[in-house]
Amino acid sequence: MINDYREGNANAARAKFISVILRKWLYAAAVLLLMIVNPLAAQETGGEQKLQPFVDFLDREGRDPLALVLDQIKSYDLLIFDDAWHPALEPFQFYQQLVETPAFYEQVKYIFVEVFSVSQQMNLDAYFTAEREDQTLLFPVFQNDFSGEGWPLKTYFDLMHAIYRANQELPEQQRLRVVAVNSPTYWPAIQSPNDLALFRKSLIGNDYTMYRIILDEMGGFGEGRKGIFLTNTRHAYKGIKDKSGQYFWNCGTFFHQWHPGKTYSIRFHHLALSVEKEIVPDAGTARSTAGMERYAYRWVRMADGLWDSAFEARGNRPVAFSLKDNVLGATAYTGNQVHKAAPGQTMYDANDAVIFLAPLESLHNTAMVDIIYTETFKQELARRYRILYNDTQLKQQFERDGVDNLEALVEKNCLARPAALIPQAQTLPPADVWKRPRN
Repeated sequence: MINDYREGNANAARAKFISVILRKWLYAAAVLLLMIVNPLAAQETGGEQKLQPFVDFLDREGRDPLALVLDQIKSYDLLIFDDAWHPALEPFQFYQQLVETPAFYEQVKYIFVEVFSVSQQMNLDAYFTAEREDQTLLFPVFQNDFSGEGWPLKTYFDLMHAIYRANQELPEQQRLRVVAVNSPTYWPAIQSPNDLALFRKSLIGNDYTMYRIILDEMGGFGEGRKGIFLTNTRHAYKGIKDKSGQYFWNCGTFFHQWHPGKTYSIRFHHLALSVEKEIVPDAGTARSTAGMERYAYRWVRMADGLWDSAFEARGNRPVAFSLKDNVLGATAYTGNQVHKAAPGQTMYDANDAVIFLAPLESLHNTAMVDIIYTETFKQELARRYRILYNDTQLKQQFERDGVDNLEALVEKNCLARPAALIPQAQTLPPADVWKRPRN
């Protein structure tokens, strides 16, 4: 009987062992089948492990955007804001909130604006010193931009109005001063395509021009003056290097490298421009002052959507955060110089901090105003169009817009437009691309 008992136990043990092995084999087979049928689902666990450090950092270190900015103003003389996309609506709504905040205007004197030409400073001054607000005083500022076609972005008008209104409540010595910093634009002197080419050639030193104008207004950082610079990506980098190890020198880089500890670069989270290569435009392609026709590029999400997934995991609440010594700042550099940039650089090499206001898909382009397009300016635009575009290019625009003459084209381009969702944001890659295995 004892032997029968021992034999029974042995048989039971063998059965239990076989059962355990069988369950493990079936589990492994199920996982293998899952990977074959749905490889993305099989990565969920690993994906969550990759995402969680980003979410944890934002939960731990994320700040209210306004609070972060007000704190940095105490520590730095000049905050450089990268709106990432000039027509973006949301950054300018934030700027309006900023200039209406006592803790801001009690410290800051200067608001430097990239897109305003220094040759229009007298018109800005006339507007801000007028006893009664008169927006027509601003028309020359918006009519004589560097593109030559006018700058009808409503966000800029709204910001000027907010500053004017804030100034009315302040003593004269404390009023905010708006300073134009872009290169001079004298459109009456541009009478031919050759004149236009020379003007555009002069812009090669524009970043240094802006740097020197700002530095002069700030008293060389020796008098305790404080300001903000409203610009976009190509002028806000701290120190991105090319493949030879040399800096891509721009306005922000001049400040960061030559005046360490004086400036702080803040980027608004937005579509990321990824330039793939430089190209030679077709002969019929119109040239622009910005020069984007010379590049093959696409709009992407930061870190293949990993940032956006982290924001979504927190309910897409607005948040600001430093890029120094953390997982977000260690993200590989993505931007307009990526095709020529040295490998191994990060987003902290580009900026000091980021402000997230809303998901990319819900960001807007500003409304466009028509008030700057007076009859006199429409006539001037027709003159400029003949310089900006050749006959072939104008004909292409006629066909595109369904018109048959230059005056009709000008009229169509002068129409007001409402704010709208950014079309490029609606066609971005999915926010979970980061979960997928790389080839």
